[in-house]
Amino acid sequence: MQPILQPKKSSPLSIKLVIVGAGVVGIISLFFSVKYAGESKKEYPDLVFDAQLNAPETDAKGGFYTDAFDLKLITNNFNCKIYYTLDGSEPSLKSSVYNKPIIIINKTEESNNLSNIPTSPRWKPPVGNVFKGTVVRAIAVTDDNKKSKEFIRTYFVDKKGAKRYSFPVVAITINPDDMFGYKNGIYVLGKNYDDKRDYLKKEIPLDLPWWKYPSNYLKRGNNAERPVFVEFFDNNTQSGFASNAGIRINGNATRGYAQKSLRINFRSEYGLDALNYKLFPTSEVTSYKSFILRNSGNDWDKTMFRDAFMQSLMWDSKMDTQNNRPAIVFINGEYWGIHALCERFDENYISQKYKISTDSIIILEMSGNVYYGKKRDGSDFKELLAFIKANDFSINENYEKVKNQMDIDNFIDFVITNVYYCNSDWPNNNVKFWRYKTSPKGVDSAKNRDGRWRWMLYDTDYGFGFTGADAYQMNLLNKAKTTGSVGIIFSGLLQSKLFETKFILAFQQRLNTTYNKDKVIQKINQFEAIFSPEMEENINRWRAMGSYSKWKDNVIGLRDFATKRPAIQVEQLNSFFKLSGANKITIIK
Repeated sequence: MQPILQPKKSSPLSIKLVIVGAGVVGIISLFFSVKYAGESKKEYPDLVFDAQLNAPETDAKGGFYTDAFDLKLITNNFNCKIYYTLDGSEPSLKSSVYNKPIIIINKTEESNNLSNIPTSPRWKPPVGNVFKGTVVRAIAVTDDNKKSKEFIRTYFVDKKGAKRYSFPVVAITINPDDMFGYKNGIYVLGKNYDDKRDYLKKEIPLDLPWWKYPSNYLKRGNNAERPVFVEFFDNNTQSGFASNAGIRINGNATRGYAQKSLRINFRSEYGLDALNYKLFPTSEVTSYKSFILRNSGNDWDKTMFRDAFMQSLMWDSKMDTQNNRPAIVFINGEYWGIHALCERFDENYISQKYKISTDSIIILEMSGNVYYGKKRDGSDFKELLAFIKANDFSINENYEKVKNQMDIDNFIDFVITNVYYCNSDWPNNNVKFWRYKTSPKGVDSAKNRDGRWRWMLYDTDYGFGFTGADAYQMNLLNKAKTTGSVGIIFSGLLQSKLFETKFILAFQQRLNTTYNKDKVIQKINQFEAIFSPEMEENINRWRAMGSYSKWKDNVIGLRDFATKRPAIQVEQLNSFFKLSGANKITIIK
């Protein structure tokens, strides 16, 4: 039994807690999302967009303020009225008419709205009122029902101003129905969850795990993308951006969590073909077709930085790793918690990083499924696998042929990292690799343009003690040798003494440098210090971790793994490779 929100008769937004049985989250979701199901009939004329009409203006920039203030809107369009909303919905003739300044205050004491909508079978209501800002959407409308471009800005009032949060803030403005509507909302259980008849038609079993149960948030593709307005406030540099974009739910099984990962896409249909902004201070990339606001994946209810931390350990490796930074997200002015703002591994990531055309990129996953490119683009990799399975790699000539088709150092780093991290969700999952499609005239010798396959590190959430206190004892070497395309390549190349020696030396070097206990614990402590000021508010918002002290315990689990894993890994390597005497792998004290 768990507390579920029940509406009062006095107001559709007033709620109280009652104890009810299991299975009613869908009913509650229906109650709240039906509010955003749209108007059943037209009561006002349609507005026609006129690109010649300018959006209303104000001299108050979006962002954080220390004191309440009056927001004044003006229009320089002749004979126009300003219509506005404060709930994120698109303004229309049904909206309020602007005739006096809008009071911008700290709205935290107002009842939770969107935050009280169930978004998962395991959703829990926030503890108390969440912090809230004011999102203002306004248009100018002529007497003949032509509307202007739109003004959209989010304002926050707090005595600490921009220092309220130590992370950058991402404010998302979206029509509530697009995100939380019963039929159209992409963030909720919605109609897909309730429609049992549809399950029977599609032969969908009714005994699925909770995270697989058909729900609106499992929708994928362009039909599951909604228009949004995104504002980014970087409190460190006092810079930012504001732009129209598209939004969709991102990820796989973790879509079932109450807080979800979001993908922000920039396309010409939204008015901006790419975001030209330096999202990550240490990166040379300044243009993005998309980025991810990640819920920390499977680590959502553990530390919220496990993957980011493990990625950071390998930033000096031969692999492609994701830049990321923590951010605080708001949806229509309501606090939505911590997300990891990170790069998306796709053709645009590779194109921007290596300055090559997307037409020259092939991305595969798992055992050769085409992620980006044409179907035939996966044939040469399958030929490579077939060659490895059919040949003896104790013959050096065969090893040299494979070296010309894949970056051996990159592959070694890929295997070492996942094995050491005890990433048990690998290599049966989370395998993605790419190559530059060379021209028929020859091989481009520039960096990573030689046509060889290279692997990418992502979604390491199951690693570094995620599965329990004994996870440090897990031996993934045999799994790496026997599973999927990684297993075919690794087991074949291990026949080569040259490869075996190279792999052993590389692993030993990592153990004595990258995975040095003291160095890793120092990195964990840094992440803990960065996240600590923001965790309590996030915990109260989503109630997934239980308490701040439980979060601290989860971080201790990372330190325990960092302490215990090196010695166990050495034993496993020496046993796997049958090393003895002077050949044994050792750790420098």
